[in-house]
Amino acid sequence: MRNLSLTHKLCVSVCWGLLLVYAAAERQYFIGPHNGTWEQARNHCQICYKEMVTLTPENVDVVARMIDHDHWIGLRKYVNYNGTYNDTSDYDYEDDYFTDPSNATNASSKSFGTPWTRWANGDPLVFQNWYPGYPVFKSPLPKIDCCSCSCTCPAPIRTTTTSPSTVSTVTGSPSGSTNGSTYRNTYGSTNGSTNGNSTETYTSETTSYDDMTEMDNYESPTTDMTTNMTTGMTNVTNQTNYASSRQSASVFSVHTTDSPWTTRSTTTPEPPVSSTCERSPMLPPIIPETNKNYIENSCVVMLHFGPWVERVCVEQLPFICYEDRFMGSVTAYNISATSASLRWDQGPGDLSHYRLEVVGANGLWNFTTDLLDLSFELKNLTAGTHYSVQVFPVKCGRDLNPQNKSFFTIPGEVTDLNVTSYTETSVGLSWKKPDGNYGFFKVTAKPSLETEETKIRDNITAEYLMFDGLVPGLRYNFVFITGVNDRTWWSKETNITACTSEFKPPFTQPIKPGNVSDLKALNNSDTHLKLQWHKPEGHYDYFNVKVLDRNGTNLNPTVTVTEDKDKTHAVNVTQLPNANQINLYVTAVSHCGDSGVTENITTFTAPGPVTDLKLTSKHDSINATWKFDRSNGKTSNFTADLLLDDKINTTINSTTETVTFPGLNSATKYTVKVYAVTADLRSPETSSSIFTLPLPPTKINLANRTNSSLKFKWEYPGKSSEIQYNCSIRSNFWNYVENQTTSEKYCEFTGLKSGSTYDFEVYTVSNGNGSEPAKGNGSTVEDKVEIGLSMLCSSNQPLYCDSSDTRDNIYKQLNKHLEEYLGGKVYYEAKKGP
Repeated sequence: MRNLSLTHKLCVSVCWGLLLVYAAAERQYFIGPHNGTWEQARNHCQICYKEMVTLTPENVDVVARMIDHDHWIGLRKYVNYNGTYNDTSDYDYEDDYFTDPSNATNASSKSFGTPWTRWANGDPLVFQNWYPGYPVFKSPLPKIDCCSCSCTCPAPIRTTTTSPSTVSTVTGSPSGSTNGSTYRNTYGSTNGSTNGNSTETYTSETTSYDDMTEMDNYESPTTDMTTNMTTGMTNVTNQTNYASSRQSASVFSVHTTDSPWTTRSTTTPEPPVSSTCERSPMLPPIIPETNKNYIENSCVVMLHFGPWVERVCVEQLPFICYEDRFMGSVTAYNISATSASLRWDQGPGDLSHYRLEVVGANGLWNFTTDLLDLSFELKNLTAGTHYSVQVFPVKCGRDLNPQNKSFFTIPGEVTDLNVTSYTETSVGLSWKKPDGNYGFFKVTAKPSLETEETKIRDNITAEYLMFDGLVPGLRYNFVFITGVNDRTWWSKETNITACTSEFKPPFTQPIKPGNVSDLKALNNSDTHLKLQWHKPEGHYDYFNVKVLDRNGTNLNPTVTVTEDKDKTHAVNVTQLPNANQINLYVTAVSHCGDSGVTENITTFTAPGPVTDLKLTSKHDSINATWKFDRSNGKTSNFTADLLLDDKINTTINSTTETVTFPGLNSATKYTVKVYAVTADLRSPETSSSIFTLPLPPTKINLANRTNSSLKFKWEYPGKSSEIQYNCSIRSNFWNYVENQTTSEKYCEFTGLKSGSTYDFEVYTVSNGNGSEPAKGNGSTVEDKVEIGLSMLCSSNQPLYCDSSDTRDNIYKQLNKHLEEYLGGKVYYEAKKGP
């Protein structure tokens, strides 16, 4: 591009840019589902697609083949049209013409810019395919003045002789004018105006024309002179003649009453007439017929055979939309054997949802769901299985181009590895395939000597292998992994150790190790124990430990070496069942897999721990309760230890799930540990601590009382310097409660009601624990007030109310009511009056 001008370089760059844009996105075209105006079509395309179709030389043939009748396309005269008018009926050509004739041919361009420049999506209009005669442009209006002019020229001074004449006064105006005028009828005849209202008057007075401007509308009955306004042009000759006629008509005629037949002439000079010009409006110009087909802001239709024509934008027509093919992607992550997380790109425009479709296991498993989010977690998948994922963005009920992804779940590992045979150079292996699916197995033989070569067997689909090409008399660790077909995921490793044969002349059998001895179980707990033995004589490489329950089931515990001395070897065996019989087997094994004689012992694990240990205390005792889950094994009894200052104070054996420790010190902290016991094996301890309660106060007495206060005193039977007391007073009758805390041995309450009984409680507090309460009561001094009661008695029975029995009965009922309401709560005395 060195020899190109700047303009050429710019054009080449633009072309390259357009080429890259069109190459980057594949454009798709759609016919709208219904007819609509151009604006409705565009709104639908913007909501459900991207925009109305944009035509180029590359796509016009494709779009034309899609349609069989006229369709809206994404082009209109003014894309940014604001909706003021749509056709010529809404535009006032005459007003625009007379306002500014220079703009009459392109009035709307003042507001909306240059027409036919851009498509609806903003692309420049670089391609056009108009039907002949389109687009229709507005024809220019004729260049014409806005009004006409008429002039009067000065005349020479002359005289006029009056003579008898007839004067007609006409009300109205000639030729339909609305202004009245007076003119001379020299023929003495009646000349009516066009409005039909006319009168003739004969008078001897002088008649004059006062308003000469009205003569502009004068129409001579003899010459039929008319001002020509229809053509919009000024006829100077006619106007000159008209002015002369007008001047000659402006005479002073006098008629005398002395003698109707006598003529009196009077010569009167006329004043000179000044030259004047007058402007008068013209009729609007005639609009050319060619503008009848002009549409001010037209929209474009593509005919069924390809060319374009203009139409009024409010017509209901089918339309064509386009959208760039969506090319999103799906990401699968956090993949495991049974689950995977999915995340995908956001689709274009206003989507209603995404539809996720997953197919796995060669179409045997399908999953479909609708989502609003951009992620989803798949669960309950099958290990080692291929899954195909499609995510469809859905817009206006239409599926967009799906986002695709395929992946494998992680395969499972092989199980039940066994050595089926071995020779000097080979080892036979067998196994069980993993759950789910898989692609193949990969087996790696790692020799015990680093100087030897590691060997690999790949793409194995069977469940057995004769691994050959090995070194004689060497131990190998065979590592198995499972892979999927695309080798993206591998299972966890499983392994087994085996040896090739090693013969020592003159022997014909491999050398075997001796037997272990002094096998014993130590430190038995509920889930683990320590297994210890003496090492065998002779050559060995490792020990094989097998653990079975009473039914011979392999428990597959975790075995870790804890001790490896010259003569002894020990391991920890964990993950054992509670309170169960355990059969332990130990075998010495050589590096080539030769074994000595197996030794075994039987032992037991302890039961599981008790749970939900709860302690309650009094000032001299502690009670302990707990629960024992029988799934933790069988138990014969329980042991509970009471500890004071971390030393066992008391031990109690119990067959039930509760014990009580009596005779304890008050306000003292104790710890209780409980064990479940089976065959002299204790479960792990369950412990808890508690304080015994302090002693309650004693010898409560009412030390003082008034009509509004009570003072209570007590004694403490024990010895302690950190004792406090909580005391309270209560009256249910007065709904009154008051609490006090004190380190003294008394409490005084004031503001009480006179003559009322109050209940009193006090308890000792030590280390946050309270004793059992000590109770008492007391009454304030009475302030007696005499209240008289009288009752009215009425009865149908004569003298019934005056009977002494009736009076006594009423008094008894009153006493009973007062006793129930006030008795023991408030002081009262009831006496019967006379």
